[in-house]
Amino acid sequence: MSRIPVRYLPWMLRDMLLAQGVVLFATSIVVWLIIIRISPVPPASNGLVIVRSIVQQAGWPFILYCSSGIVSTDRLQGYYRSIFSRPVSPPWYYLQRWLVGAFIVALVVPVVTMFLVFALGSFPLSWTMMGQLELTYFLAGGLTFLVSTTWRADWLIALLVLVLQSILAGFSAAPAAMQMHLSPFWDFIFRILPPFHLVSVNAQPLTGPHLAHVLLYGAGLVLAALALLRWRPLGAGGRS
Repeated sequence: MSRIPVRYLPWMLRDMLLAQGVVLFATSIVVWLIIIRISPVPPASNGLVIVRSIVQQAGWPFILYCSSGIVSTDRLQGYYRSIFSRPVSPPWYYLQRWLVGAFIVALVVPVVTMFLVFALGSFPLSWTMMGQLELTYFLAGGLTFLVSTTWRADWLIALLVLVLQSILAGFSAAPAAMQMHLSPFWDFIFRILPPFHLVSVNAQPLTGPHLAHVLLYGAGLVLAALALLRWRPLGAGGRS
């Protein structure tokens, strides 16, 4: 079971464009309709601010939508039995599916920007915002991918981890004058959780240790998922 499943790529892309892609375009059309009905229409100079606000609100739910059920759906529905009846590598297959999700998430900022350009006039595409959103997918999508290899509620567990990490990050960043600090136990938990606080679309571009932290953590999540797919059976009776 060593073949790279490139032949499945067009079908994966088609399925995600017909699901997540349609949601993205429908949301962008709704935003466009709302903007053109505002009187007066905001100037094009406000375009990046509006895009950032939309991505900040919708980015996380869309990332969870793109990365949830990558493995768990096939295990639950039994699709893996037909998929892997051919000599296809499960780690390569699901890694490819995860990367297709990353591609769909990469379309968020350009698509939203395109529709707002139709409504407001020309303004530049924010490559920084795209990069931050992809880093968020690297962490959040990696976590969901890992959980999906074992449990059905992958997106819910990822969401709970985000909420916990956000709370702990808030306490950790609180000024000393507020007399708020984490106990050693919760400080340890905060340090081992994914560094979601570093990848906000409102944050400055990551460099140095912070960027390395995010990249290494995300890579670790994905590699752990691939290791489980390599060594743990997908279901009773094997993978055929």
